[in-house]
Amino acid sequence: MTAVFYYTSLAVVVAACLVLTSDAFTAPAKQGFSLSQTVVATPLVSLLASKSDDAPSFQQVSEDDEGVPIPFLDRKENSFIECYADSIITVDDVKYTIGVPCDYCVALCYFEGENLLPVELDDELMNDIFPVAENIVSEEFEEELVLQRTPQTLTLVGELEDDEDDMDDDDEDDEDYNGEEEVEVLLQFEHREKEYNLVRMLDPVLLVGKTDTERPDLRLLLTVEESEKIMPILEKTFLNYQDDEDDATLP
Repeated sequence: MTAVFYYTSLAVVVAACLVLTSDAFTAPAKQGFSLSQTVVATPLVSLLASKSDDAPSFQQVSEDDEGVPIPFLDRKENSFIECYADSIITVDDVKYTIGVPCDYCVALCYFEGENLLPVELDDELMNDIFPVAENIVSEEFEEELVLQRTPQTLTLVGELEDDEDDMDDDDEDDEDYNGEEEVEVLLQFEHREKEYNLVRMLDPVLLVGKTDTERPDLRLLLTVEESEKIMPILEKTFLNYQDDEDDATLP
């Protein structure tokens, strides 16, 4: 059975629910919001009531767009991560797509005392340990799993076996949820006399990208400056929609 830990996630981009310097965030798991690699479609209509036409609007993707991989581009690093579109938030006539990575979101971490800390993607330490982890994954799982250094979060391509015992443990641990990120340790390895862990994120990770005007089939991940301006608005709109959904399901 694979071990499950809570880890301290102050230093990783996907660890907080909407950090201002990033366009990646984790969905609030305790608000009944669940995402998988197959997006559940609802009609493409505005789901947020507003008195102002200029207010942000929230829309679920149409049936034609669900389950279609879309490249989210990091222009600075010239790399991309494929996501399934979940929803669209429109702000000042600009459409921002909320995407769910197609592959497993993972992180490389290490213990500092009792805290499991992630290695930041742009840290020099990542440059050192990623090739080691990549080779270990290749040796351990051969062609079944491939570790990729994608924008905003590392990803693991392939199929992982779900452990029913872990699922039962997760349900029991919900009552003790402490607000920290919950992760599943997939493998451990030692490098330069220090132990590292490859972990899978158990909470949904969402990315935000705006439509590329030259290539409408692509999404552009936000710059730091864009994130600082727009992410608080997207967060508020997203959470308002979640609250509305929760209210609608109450008897």
